[in-house]
Amino acid sequence: MSVFLETKVATTPLPLPTHFSKAEQSFSLKKRRLPFSSSSTSSLSTPAHISHSLPPRPPSKGCPPLSRVFPQRPPSPWSPLSHSLIKSPPPLSLYDPGRQQSYFNQCFTNLGLLGRGSFGEVYKVLSLHDGHHYAVKRSVQRFRGNSERNRSMREAQNHERLCPHPHILGFVAAWEEGCRLYIQMELCCTSLLLHAEAQPSSPDEPAAWAYLCDLLSALHHLHARGFAHLDLKPANVFLTRSGRLKLGDFGLALELRGEGVAAGLPEGKGREKEDVQEGDPRYMAPELLRGEYGPAADVFSLGVSILELACNMEVPKGGEGWQQLRQGRLPAEFTNGLSVELQTVLRMMLAPELSVRATVPELLTLPVVRRHRWRRHVSLFLRETLLTLVTFCQSILYSGWGLFSSLNLPFLPRWAPPSPCTPPKESSELEFMLPPSAMMHTDSGSLEDVVFLPNALGPEHSPTFSHRTRRGQKTSELLCHLGAS
Repeated sequence: MSVFLETKVATTPLPLPTHFSKAEQSFSLKKRRLPFSSSSTSSLSTPAHISHSLPPRPPSKGCPPLSRVFPQRPPSPWSPLSHSLIKSPPPLSLYDPGRQQSYFNQCFTNLGLLGRGSFGEVYKVLSLHDGHHYAVKRSVQRFRGNSERNRSMREAQNHERLCPHPHILGFVAAWEEGCRLYIQMELCCTSLLLHAEAQPSSPDEPAAWAYLCDLLSALHHLHARGFAHLDLKPANVFLTRSGRLKLGDFGLALELRGEGVAAGLPEGKGREKEDVQEGDPRYMAPELLRGEYGPAADVFSLGVSILELACNMEVPKGGEGWQQLRQGRLPAEFTNGLSVELQTVLRMMLAPELSVRATVPELLTLPVVRRHRWRRHVSLFLRETLLTLVTFCQSILYSGWGLFSSLNLPFLPRWAPPSPCTPPKESSELEFMLPPSAMMHTDSGSLEDVVFLPNALGPEHSPTFSHRTRRGQKTSELLCHLGAS
């Protein structure tokens, strides 16, 4: 008789590393980024003795190598792309095609870099034609073929067709020069992404309702014209001085074809899949993975954006949290502080099935949306009226001060014109290249094209301004030394 003794082995759970518990968290609070300023640029820049020993930066994906056998094509001359620029070309006194300087250098004064992304870089400029400030977006890479050139031209044409609208970023002109696309746009204060990151970390539901009302108006106009944005996210939404939101960056906009497009139905399969590019995966609708492109994808992206802004939440790029949002499940640890009305609207926008997901006209007819939209209209009207009065009073004060200054009265201080803070128009195209320190502030993991900075930042915060100022100071000191000798 054999006797088997059963012994219990004490089992204890294996210890887990600390980063495992953090990885299991599907959602987290939004990360705060460092402000883009001269101090932060200098602190993050590479030391001079190390930068010379580092290898050069690799070219972007798809950039063709330089050929030593076949000659390179000369850059294309200036050619207008927008109807506004074709009908009203610049006068010869402003732009002379016979000069070596480009159209950009002759017609604008560059006031500094606003932002740089994967596809474009944006500059704040002063127009020498009307004296107003604008934002000019220039493609980073030159056109690598007719397909890329046609895609860029389609972006400018679509943007021009969608304007004017109070919630669409203003379009001024577009042209091609040096195998690159230039788009002259309305200058805004900042992007919605940077504005949200500068706010306190607590949820702000009233602001989320205001954002929702403005962007619903923009999408209603966009879908009624037969377009789908396909890249709606806070980085592509911009704010004016009054706080009005304006939708921009139509590089991935798709012109839909088929019946029911204006009604918001998921039609529009006239384009092939290879002609369409997906936007940021954090805001991508689930049907885009199946090749179904339509207005419903913009509604889903807007729902994710409002959820991010209302809860101050970092949107996951993948994993379990990404799957939960595509299944229509909201994170309860973040949405419990929101009202039931806002949670209901978010569930309607984030429904995974296209037949269940609400359309833009259906959202605009909701009583709660209509109530907040009316309040938003009144608030914007009061703010913009106040700003108009303040601007008018400032213009009167400046005109009166200029009149008194022209009298040369002894008790008035003498006014001296400000020294130029940008290079003259004859500067070469190399002046518009970014320094290595400025490239460190671009988010390589994101797909956003442009990151706008607050308009309050003057040209002294431009990455290309500090070295010009130091160079001017050294030149003046040298001239003073020679004059004294």
